[in-house]
Amino acid sequence: MGSLKREGLSVSDETEVFGDVANKLSVFENNCEFAIPSTTGQKTGWFYDHRENRAKIAELAKNKSVLDVFSYMGGWGLACMKAGANALTAIDASEKALDHLHESAQLNGFESQVETLQGDAFLAMEALLDESQKFDIVIIDPPAFIKKKKDQRPGEKAYKKINQLGLRLVKPGGYLVAASCSMHLSQERLQQLVQEASRHVDRNLRLVYKAGHPHDHPVHPAIKETEYLKAQIYQVCL
Repeated sequence: MGSLKREGLSVSDETEVFGDVANKLSVFENNCEFAIPSTTGQKTGWFYDHRENRAKIAELAKNKSVLDVFSYMGGWGLACMKAGANALTAIDASEKALDHLHESAQLNGFESQVETLQGDAFLAMEALLDESQKFDIVIIDPPAFIKKKKDQRPGEKAYKKINQLGLRLVKPGGYLVAASCSMHLSQERLQQLVQEASRHVDRNLRLVYKAGHPHDHPVHPAIKETEYLKAQIYQVCL
């Protein structure tokens, strides 16, 4: 709707269907069941584009503690739990999204191992640091910090800061997931920002995985806007 407003177009919310619309939908991804609201979620309600990247970090999650920042309804964190992680802390600004995350955790039988924190991600991570908390896996998948070209400098600063906080919360030998959906931020630049963040907090990193879209989100070589997704997994070396 933001794009419609910027273009001066009218904004409306209309539904034309045959039959009844269920309030909740069941989505199955990475062997995990998610309870998804049919009309009140962000955009389409569920973001499928990171599913292969979520599966990759889940491969490393058995018996691990996980922090999922900007968790939305738990696509990353609950996939890790389904793969055998022993605890999940999820942070999101949306109370409704976290309610749906708890509902999905209950569906899959690990509600008692899930804690959620509602509020500003930067402040919540600072609070966890003040409590001397550490996690085996920290997942940073924020909304687009760079929506327009003019947002480049402040957006890059935000990506660097949030990954600095993430690195400080990773146990030695653990993993950081640095993700971005900003079209204006390239894979190479995201990697540079994570490297800068690691030097700032005196961490040595090993890049173990780097990818973008699955095959059903094709990139058109002549349309730069179609290449927007990035996911990088780093191991914090001893």
